[in-house]
Amino acid sequence: MRVERHRGFSLIEILVAVFVIVMVASVVMLNVSSPTRDRLAQDAAQQFARTLNYALEEAEYANAVYGLFAERATSDSRDILFTYKYIEDNRWVSANDQVLSQALRFDAELEVDLEVEGTLVDIKARPVETEQWQPVLRLLPSGEMSAGRLIVTDDNDTSRFWRVEWTIFGGATAILEQR
Repeated sequence: MRVERHRGFSLIEILVAVFVIVMVASVVMLNVSSPTRDRLAQDAAQQFARTLNYALEEAEYANAVYGLFAERATSDSRDILFTYKYIEDNRWVSANDQVLSQALRFDAELEVDLEVEGTLVDIKARPVETEQWQPVLRLLPSGEMSAGRLIVTDDNDTSRFWRVEWTIFGGATAILEQR
C-alpha cells in the first residue's frame, strides 16, 4: 500500500509571496500618500502669496499700476493661470520682470476660489478681444490694492485647505485651515 503525501508550501515559497505582497503594498502607499501630492495645494498657495507681495513691491518701485489677470486655460478646463501685467501707454502689457513674467498655473486637481473685496470672482477663459480683458486685482504704485483672499483646496483632500489673505496694503500670507 502506498501512502499519499500532501505536499504543502515550502518556507521559501511563503517568504517570496510575503515579500511580493509587502512590495506591492509599499508602492500603493507611496502613490496614494505621496508627499509631493500632499504639498500641491500648499506650494500653489505659498507661491501665489510670494508673487503677489513681490508684484506690489514692484508696482511701488517702478511707479506703475500692475494688474493680476486670471483665466482658465480653455473654456472647459479647470486649469487656472494667473499672470501679471502693467499699464504702458494706456494698455496692459506683459511684465518683463523675471519673476512676474512667469504665469502661475493651478492644476485641475486644485479647486481655486478667489474673492476680491468680498465678491467671488468667476474665472473664465481669456476673451477673444483682449482689450476687454481686465485684471481681477490692481496693484497701485502707492502700495495699495483691493483686499481679498484666495482659497486653494486639493480635490483629493477636501478636509483641509490653504487660505491666502491680503489687505489693502498687501501682506499676503498663506495659512493652513481645517474644515
